[in-house]
Order: sequence, then C-alpha cells, then structure tokens
Amino acid sequence: MIRLFLLSCAALLAFTVTPADASGTVTIQQKDGSVDTYSDVGIKIIHNALYLTSADGKGTLVVNRAACSYQDQILVCLPTGVTLIQAGAAKPLDLATGTIYANMTDQMLSLPLSSTRLPPHSIVFSISTKLGTYVNLSGSIDKVTK
Repeated sequence: MIRLFLLSCAALLAFTVTPADASGTVTIQQKDGSVDTYSDVGIKIIHNALYLTSADGKGTLVVNRAACSYQDQILVCLPTGVTLIQAGAAKPLDLATGTIYANMTDQMLSLPLSSTRLPPHSIVFSISTKLGTYVNLSGSIDKVTK
C-alpha cells in the first residue's frame, strides 16, 4: 500500500526542463533500491505554494510549507509541509529531509557550492521520506501567481 502511495506520488511529479510546456522527469527510488521514472507534470507556484500536477490531472503534490531564503539569485527552500491530493483526499507525507532550488531569473545560474547549472525559470527538488523513499525532480516552472 505504501509503495502504491509513493508510486502515485511519483506519477504526479514527473517533468523535463522545457520552457514551452513546463514538463519534465521525476525519479523515485524505493528503500529496496527499485527505481521508477515518470514524465509530464505541470509545475505551478501559487500564493507561495508549489503545485506539481500529474499529466492526467488526477493527482497533485503540494509543498505548502517551507523555510526559504536566497543564496545569491537562487531561491533555496527546505520543505516542512508536503501533501498528496488524490481522489478527493489529502494525505501529508512524512518527510525526513528535502531541498528545493528555484531559478526565478531569465538567466542560467549555478547552484550554490555545485557545478550544476539551473536554467531560467526552473526548479530542482529532492525529498526523502522517513520510510526511506527518495523523490527527485527537475523542470521548468509553468506558472507563478502571487
């Protein structure tokens, strides 16, 4: 049941870095080492919450609480509240760790203390649950509403 829940989570998050359609890829690694990859998720920031919606619209992962600050021009957030909304029900994830990096500028930027480059209007996201599951994604931001 937990694996099904996490697979549902993965289906919500997939996307690649393409500015035109804001889609990409997510990778989920289970505690047993198995890996699943998904694609085509919409990415929106609405009223300071991050919404990742599956391509079929049946599920959304919401980061509704995070401690954020800028490191140079990169917005760095440590999520503290993540919820899966699916089939009319909301289920909070039990997070162990997580980091979100967002480039809200029009230029390519390097992540802090890394050689990784983040394209304009894009985001990378990595969380782990207390159950030992890792969720990683990266992609372009489709919409920002304040």
